[in-house]
Amino acid sequence: MRERTNEPLSVSGLSLLIKSRLENDPGLRSLSVRGEISNFKVYQSGHCYFSLKDEESVISCVMWASYAAYLSFVPKDGDEVLVHGRISVYPARGSYQLAIDHMELFGQGAELLRLKLLAEKLAKEGLFDESRKRPLPRFPHRVGVIAGKGSAGLRDIVVNLSARWPIAELVVEPSLVQGKEAPKAIMAAFSKLQSQGIDVLIIARGGGSSEDLSAFNDENLVRLVATSVCPVISAVGHEVDTTLIDLVADRRVSTPTAAAIASVPDKYEVYQTLDLSRDRLQGALEGLLRRLRERLDSLSKRSFFLAPESIYRQKREDLIQVSHRLDLAIAGQLQRKKDRLETSKRTLESLNPDRVLSRGFSLSIDSKGKPLTSAASVKEGESIKTRFKDGIINSIVTSKETDHGR
Repeated sequence: MRERTNEPLSVSGLSLLIKSRLENDPGLRSLSVRGEISNFKVYQSGHCYFSLKDEESVISCVMWASYAAYLSFVPKDGDEVLVHGRISVYPARGSYQLAIDHMELFGQGAELLRLKLLAEKLAKEGLFDESRKRPLPRFPHRVGVIAGKGSAGLRDIVVNLSARWPIAELVVEPSLVQGKEAPKAIMAAFSKLQSQGIDVLIIARGGGSSEDLSAFNDENLVRLVATSVCPVISAVGHEVDTTLIDLVADRRVSTPTAAAIASVPDKYEVYQTLDLSRDRLQGALEGLLRRLRERLDSLSKRSFFLAPESIYRQKREDLIQVSHRLDLAIAGQLQRKKDRLETSKRTLESLNPDRVLSRGFSLSIDSKGKPLTSAASVKEGESIKTRFKDGIINSIVTSKETDHGR
């Protein structure tokens, strides 16, 4: 074994050594750096803490209040800036940072601008329209979850879902949620869950910097989520962070715990609702039974129930009266018909030719059977028939006389 030539350093001693080397390196004491601001925060002391990033790297930065007081603009996330400063070390954590003494705008942050333009394009296509948002199922049978494997967010979802609605089946697809490969991993997990008959899907990740959440601004992922066969809940970052996944999802919540609460009902609230509904139903049934009993009591006191035969006796009396009135009506109608018949009979008898002949009159007809009503209508030598009361005489006209006085 090789002998140690120096005494071992303590952790703090190592941190102080690194601090001394870095802060006294002439090449690190005056630096100009260009980058995009993220996670910019100003504390009550006036000190500013933030990160500078580009497409590949991120570095922590601090700008003390004495320098921040001379800023010519209000920095914000996404600003592309040019800064001047030096490398400093915080020994307690063994971390280094860029201590900035001057900062000026270089141009709008490329990432923020790209994200803004993408959001505007997707919004114009209608992917963020409220009309697309679907209501969450009230009692889901299967809940899908995409989250980091072993993450605190996933544990929060599992614990809360199990406590609130244990009969729901939880289908978990762990995935990368940070880094360049995260969008592809999330899309693969999403596609797998879509074929497993889930009722609602949760995409979850705890809070983080804007670059940590950049996977959830991937255009391909956003478009894929828009095709979901079931409602999607986005639980990415915290309330102050907004990603494109939040905008396309059917429901956006601030934490994984809130996603679990939104996705399933609380069994105790359901129990309470069922108890209340049972009490209401029982009260309604008791009220109905009470009203029916009161009605039955009222009906039982009516004469029909006290003496059921009375209704038949009354109906029989009514039937006898109706029958009597019908007999009278028929008799009256028959009498009127008889009277009319007698009148018609007398009229016919008064017009009967036999009655006229019985009074000494006769009726003569020519050879064609036509009645002779005038002597002028008979010719001499013509055969005629004369009908009397008791017979007919056939005769030939030998002569005729005309009564000129009539």
